[in-house]
This record gives sequence, structure tokens and C-alpha cells, in this order.
Amino acid sequence: MIKEYYLSILSGQQRGFISTIIKSALSIFTYPYLAVLNTRNILYKNGIIKSIRLPVKIISIGNITTGGTGKTPLVEFTAKYLNEMGEKVAILSRGYGGNNSSQESNDNVNDECLTLRENLQDVPLLVGKDRARKGEKAIRDYAADCLILDDGFQHLKLKRDLDIVVINSLNPFGGENLIPRGNLREPLKNLVRADLFVISHCNQSNEQTIKSIYTRLNQINPHAPVCESVHRPVYIENITDGSTLEPEWLKGKMIYGLSAIGNPESFAFTLNKLEAVLIRYRVFSDHHVYTKEEIGDVISETKSLGADAIVVTQKDIVKIRKMNIKDANILSLKIEIQITKGIEFYEEAINKVLNMEQSN
Repeated sequence: MIKEYYLSILSGQQRGFISTIIKSALSIFTYPYLAVLNTRNILYKNGIIKSIRLPVKIISIGNITTGGTGKTPLVEFTAKYLNEMGEKVAILSRGYGGNNSSQESNDNVNDECLTLRENLQDVPLLVGKDRARKGEKAIRDYAADCLILDDGFQHLKLKRDLDIVVINSLNPFGGENLIPRGNLREPLKNLVRADLFVISHCNQSNEQTIKSIYTRLNQINPHAPVCESVHRPVYIENITDGSTLEPEWLKGKMIYGLSAIGNPESFAFTLNKLEAVLIRYRVFSDHHVYTKEEIGDVISETKSLGADAIVVTQKDIVKIRKMNIKDANILSLKIEIQITKGIEFYEEAINKVLNMEQSN
């Protein structure tokens, strides 16, 4: 409840004296955060702290705001594109509170990493804070010649050949306030470092909003091309037997929605777009680790409501699957990103990297 109230304050849903006081207090804490951020950037910019160049091509995919931008689906999309181009790809990820690099173990690895491993079984995913060392391991152990730096825009230790930044059309600029007052991970002016922008969830925003994002990005960084993308439902997987259904199966079905993701509104939008009858939608905080009791409560409530199925995201299913649940119809909706405008900019940027010579 506390986190939800905090988020409602940031979004502007909560108003009044108490909300104003909390916003003012949060604003104070942005100053030390900004001081640390600026100091770090200056140290890297002036070579006092050295960035490391690995002898392979490196593509960074990141964001400037927290939560639910669509970064992970773009990492998957890019890994598949590079594989099709004949590259030996590996992904370097910080993970969330973990530093396990094992390909087999899921310990200390967040749900986004588990999702990537499930969808990209032939692509090594190395997780850990020291991504330069993980990159060296990817080159040595997996003969990788192209590395994807997952969530890499703020990771300055590794030099990269391409910086792709995902902009969430539903909350593009984090209220223009830094953490913890807003959702910005660093000042908007730092978007000047980006080489390519991909606006996500474009089908959930109106044309005027998209145009305003283009205008703002052009003001900050007129040299970086802009692409548009949507999250496209691909198939539904049954947690019990792994069987799949077409997304259209949801039409007219009584659905209990469940998610613990950064952008739960987007998932609800997709379910409604597929014409599911969303009789209940329960939302947990991003990266929430479900307990058996919580899932048991969801199953009981589903039965009492007469729902046809519980539908979750793939980020949720990788955590729920290990509970070995047999007495409920739990389905996972697989989503992929699709670039709907500016695909030529994306391909040109990637191909330019693949054709360049590496140098120190």
C-alpha cells in the first residue's frame, strides 16, 4: 500500500497538502543523487575513471526512466536480429540484487533475466555487477563477437558502439524529476549520448503525445533517429503442460489478470484489446516474488469469481512455474516488441556497428 501511494503521488493522482509536503521532501533527496551522478559522469568524461574497451562489438539497450519501458523485449528482439545476421551474441546484465553468471542456475537472477534465458536458450546471458569481466568471460567461454549490454545507458564502465534508449510513450520523461521525486534515472540532457531512440507502447498513446515526444527528443538530441514500436501478443502458454493457444482465444473469456511488472497498465490494455473480460486484475510491485500463499489466494478467488483462467505475463510465469501448481488454469501471455515505424533506422544503426572495425 505504501509503494502504491508513493507512485500515485509521483503520477499526480494524489493531491492536497500532504502530497505537496511529500513531494517537497522527495525533491530535497534528488540533490545528493544528482551530485553523485554528475561527479561520476565528470570522472568518466575526463578520463579520471577509465572506460574499458573490449575487442568485440557492443550494443547497449537502456532507458532514462525506471520501470516498464519495454527494454527487455527490445533486448530479445536485438539478440534475434543479430543471430540472423550471423553474429555470436551474448547478453550482459546487471540483474537485480544478484551476480550469478551461471547459465544453468536461476539463483540471484531477476525475472527479466529468467525471461531472456527462456526465450533465448541459444544466447549466453551473463549476470553480474562487473560487466566488463562478464564480457571477457563471454568472449573467452562462448566465442562471442557481439555483446548486448542490457540496461546499459547508465553503465559507463564499458565502451559501446551503439547506445539505444527506449522511451516509454506512457511516461516518456519521468515527470521531468529525478529519483526519488520522479522516475528519471538521470537528467534529460544526458539523452544527448544516445545514438537511437525507440518509443515503446505507441499503440497505447495518441498521435499528439507521440508527436510531442519526437519534438522533445529532437530538442535534446537532433542527431539520433527515432523509431516507434508496439508490444504484440504472440501466443498463450499453459503453465501445466506447456501447450499453446492463439491470443484470440481470450476473446470473451472471463479472465483474472495478475502481474508484477513495471507497467501493469500496458498488460491490462493488451488483455482488453484482445477482448478478454477482465473480471479482476491484481497488481503487485515490479519484481515481486510470489509466495505460495499469494498464488493460493488468487486461485481461490478465481474459482469464486467463476473465471475461465488466470492470465499472467511471461515475467510472472517464470516465477510461478517453479511452484508446480496443478489445480488451476494459469496461462502466460507471450509478448514481443514490433518496430512499426523507423525500422530502417534501427537496421542501419545495427548494420553500421557490424561493419565497423574495432579499435582501442
